[in-house]
Amino acid sequence: MTWEYAPADAPLAASPLAGLLDRADFRQELERLCSRWGWGTPRAVHVAVLKSHQRRCTFEIGIETKQGRRAVIAKAYVRDRVDILHAMEAFARAGFRLEADFSIPQPIAHLSELGVRLEERLQGTSARELLLHGDPQQRRAAAERCAAWLARFQLEAPPLRGKVTDPAAQLPRWRKWTDDAATAHPRLGDKYRLLLQKLQAAVPSPGTFEYRASHGSYIAEHVILCGPRTAAIDLDEYGMADPAREVAWFVISLQRLALKHLGSFQALDDLAEQFLETYARESHRETITHYGFYRAVECLHRGSRDVVGRTPPALEWAETMLDEGLRAF
Repeated sequence: MTWEYAPADAPLAASPLAGLLDRADFRQELERLCSRWGWGTPRAVHVAVLKSHQRRCTFEIGIETKQGRRAVIAKAYVRDRVDILHAMEAFARAGFRLEADFSIPQPIAHLSELGVRLEERLQGTSARELLLHGDPQQRRAAAERCAAWLARFQLEAPPLRGKVTDPAAQLPRWRKWTDDAATAHPRLGDKYRLLLQKLQAAVPSPGTFEYRASHGSYIAEHVILCGPRTAAIDLDEYGMADPAREVAWFVISLQRLALKHLGSFQALDDLAEQFLETYARESHRETITHYGFYRAVECLHRGSRDVVGRTPPALEWAETMLDEGLRAF
């Protein structure tokens, strides 16, 4: 068997997990699994790093056998996350299966001793690419399908207790974002503090919303369109939250795409409106009570990262986010 491990560029290679799948014990385990799955003995394996973080890393594995080529995704974690496997299995049992119109990548195997999960490699187009570069019909359809997936997930995915996002419990994070950004760039400090003050005064009260299943990081990049199938990947941050939180997260991420790639925060607002209209129809919600609040939260988050997490700082972007966050109220 030949084994090719694609060299990662510097940012990808920085993760302590980047070399994990190049180890002999993983090679042996993969060969054993291929035999168990009936794929045959691997003749050649190609491993490439797709995304890299300090605590997790995503790989694509191409496997050549006598029966043809197979591809899987491997996700490795510093701390074993078998809980994600169990969550994905629960979502699949609830209807988000391989053959369903609304789906997730199907989990294949979990290697607890290595902290690695193997899952289906989706063959399709990222909604992000269609929203940015598709023709008008493709862009509209992508926005509608993203909204329909989220509505279906919140309605039908099982409630998985133990990972509940209580908005009041997030206050220390918001204060840290504010303090870090205001310290780094005092010129914008008053706006950061004003936005934080408004958030603190508007935290949703218990009983004003119903916790629902949450993807955790629902953005266009995490939605893959595979023919009639719409699937969401990267469920690492799954849990339960106010449904409005995920809606606001998606819309702000779409407007950030517009800011970054099209030069204007409002350039994709027609698609944002289409997303919101479709979501309201598919979820049977005329309004989302705390949508503006969660828009403001994500504006504070993104505006803080613009000055603390970027080199050089993107001060104009940060001010755009702060202004948008203040308007959200």
